Amino acid sequence: MPQKVGNYQLTWNKAQEIHWPYILIGGFGLVAYLVYREREKQRKKEKDRKTRFLREYPNVISKLTMLLSTGITAKNAWTRIVQNYEEQKETLGENQVYEEMKITLREMQSGVSEAEAYERFGQRCEVANYRKLGTMLSQNLRKGSSGILDILRMEAIQSFENRKSMARRQGEEVGTKLLLPMIGMLGVVLVMVLVPAFLTMQI
Repeated sequence: MPQKVGNYQLTWNKAQEIHWPYILIGGFGLVAYLVYREREKQRKKEKDRKTRFLREYPNVISKLTMLLSTGITAKNAWTRIVQNYEEQKETLGENQVYEEMKITLREMQSGVSEAEAYERFGQRCEVANYRKLGTMLSQNLRKGSSGILDILRMEAIQSFENRKSMARRQGEEVGTKLLLPMIGMLGVVLVMVLVPAFLTMQI
């Protein structure tokens, strides 16, 4: 290659190669990260939903038990719970559990059998406790179980105990998450105390 043309000095640089393998690896890595992040977001969303449903379960059972003990039918008890939720919704905000109960009530009003509507409710909630509740109410209608009230009372007691245990576990998880920042702060304090002392000793 010529180094000079007339009075002009020429400088030549080798064309840089495009490293396609690195670009492809980086692209695949980015896609994998985005897919992983989306799955984590979905998993966290499902976990939060399950936690909210479990937290509300004792209240649902208690309301059903209290209303059924007055002698009304399960459907009427269900209707009253939904109506009460609708009246307080503007003040307390939307609650997914009672929204599902409202869907169940609409199904019954539109012609779906009461027993089937309860079972559908349990399936939509996707939480074992609610599937159990839907099955209990459905079997009570189909088999005429006379002990449904006693079963619900026992379920209410057990559900409150489970909620206490869940609250304790959540408290322990929060404590564990705070442990690392606390250790970091302790390290900073130790550095602030020990470094000046060490420098003073050297002087």
